[in-house]
Amino acid sequence: MGFIPEITCRHCGKKYSAVHSRCPSCKAPRAKQGGRPATAKPSAPAANAAGAAVNPLQSDTKWQFLFGCILIALVIIAVIVLITFSLNTADPVETPPIPTVEVSTPPPTTPPPTPSPEPTIPVASVSIKFLGSPIKEFTIRVGDAPIPLSADVYPVEAVTTSKLIWRSSNEEIVTVDENGAVTAVGPGWAEVIAECGGIAVGCNVWVPES
Repeated sequence: MGFIPEITCRHCGKKYSAVHSRCPSCKAPRAKQGGRPATAKPSAPAANAAGAAVNPLQSDTKWQFLFGCILIALVIIAVIVLITFSLNTADPVETPPIPTVEVSTPPPTTPPPTPSPEPTIPVASVSIKFLGSPIKEFTIRVGDAPIPLSADVYPVEAVTTSKLIWRSSNEEIVTVDENGAVTAVGPGWAEVIAECGGIAVGCNVWVPES
């Protein structure tokens, strides 16, 4: 080991470890330090309690080996501590921020404007006519052809906002369609009515017995 010094033999000049009491090459005894002559050969090794001989050089070698192992273990522990400390003090890796995704909100939809109702033109008067002449009363027999009536509304533009409606006061006597055509059904008196814009006017119809 590197902890044991080497000795140069004074006889053959070769170097050997200090753990040997004699030169391994020429068997010359090791000289004492300071150049003093070698002492007499030491007595026999002391015996332990069990009676076995104990070599002091072997005991020193064991202690040196144990000390070397302890020193190596301390060096390993120191290296581990340094590595751990360097890892803990290293600059932390900066995590890039997560980009935020903006969700665009669609603009609110505006409902289409509700068209304002067209103003109603008021009706001033309604009159019933037959072949272009005003009529107040007429006679029709069962089986005759329908008599076409017409209605004049004033002002004329009022029919664009108000509907002209025809009806009979008694459909068992006469009937009238949506165009003003009157048909006899049974004998008796009835009234044919034309109404527009809340203004109504009537015409009497007589159906005689057959």
